[in-house]
Amino acid sequence: MEHFASILKTMGHTGRLRILALLERGELTVTELVQILNLSQPRVTQYINSLESVGIIERLREGSWVFSRLKRGNSDGARLVDVILKNIPRHDDVFKSDLIELQKVRDARSKVAEEFFAKVALDDKQLGNEYLPQRDIEIALLERIAEQSFEFMIDMGTGTGRMLELFASQIQHGAGIDLSPEMLKVARHKLAGDEFAHISVQQGKLQSTPFKDGTADLITLHQVLHFLDDPSEAIAEAARVMRHKATLLIIDFEAHSVESFRDEYAHRRLGFSDAEIIEWSESVGLKIQNTQRVINTNNPAVVIWEAQKLS
Repeated sequence: MEHFASILKTMGHTGRLRILALLERGELTVTELVQILNLSQPRVTQYINSLESVGIIERLREGSWVFSRLKRGNSDGARLVDVILKNIPRHDDVFKSDLIELQKVRDARSKVAEEFFAKVALDDKQLGNEYLPQRDIEIALLERIAEQSFEFMIDMGTGTGRMLELFASQIQHGAGIDLSPEMLKVARHKLAGDEFAHISVQQGKLQSTPFKDGTADLITLHQVLHFLDDPSEAIAEAARVMRHKATLLIIDFEAHSVESFRDEYAHRRLGFSDAEIIEWSESVGLKIQNTQRVINTNNPAVVIWEAQKLS
């Protein structure tokens, strides 16, 4: 009861409520909140500290940047915040003004992301994407989990956030992990719409994600393993955060001999055999349930391995 009272007292302030309404639509830095709210940085920081102290928002450090975001999940506090935010009058002038300023911030983010995207992320020659039958891969993935819904998805090595975007309508909450700040900017740009407010991305290592044991029921490793020194570590980490009967989708190249991938695209591994993926999966309590090859006119083929946690 006291915790509920503390949350309600903290939310019972226009400035703090405005911040929560903005964070409902995605994570923001203090600088961005200052710009949107037209308040001083010390005041915004004070409001954020108050909201964090009652456990309804959290802060995420990413290099020199710190993002604030709503605490998602099934806690009593999260549910209380959700009910209150859903009942904010959408016709309120302050609320509408904040949304206009939020869009300006999103537009500025988009400009930065698009500049990077133009230089690198859309450069198929740099990324090796001319070898990926991406449309066929995505169709196969959607067919693989058609009509299923998931509470929490983790996309390990999220890159541009495409997997989170693809499955957004089938998940309650989603998180993407990537080591590259530049790619995370692109992901935030792609996932900036209100339809992606339940999704966040953050910087982190695949081998040691910040999630607790047994929290996710869907994990994706899309074109990630071939960059790693020890791919088995990523599969082991996926197994750690998977719930019982959770699904892991591994999408990567079939074992091949195109040596140029090492020099041109920094691939450490030239694809994988079924035997390797099966061995690494079974060693951490996962069982490969299905294997599907997606053939393209450009070799090598791409394989989708579907694993389930049985213990």
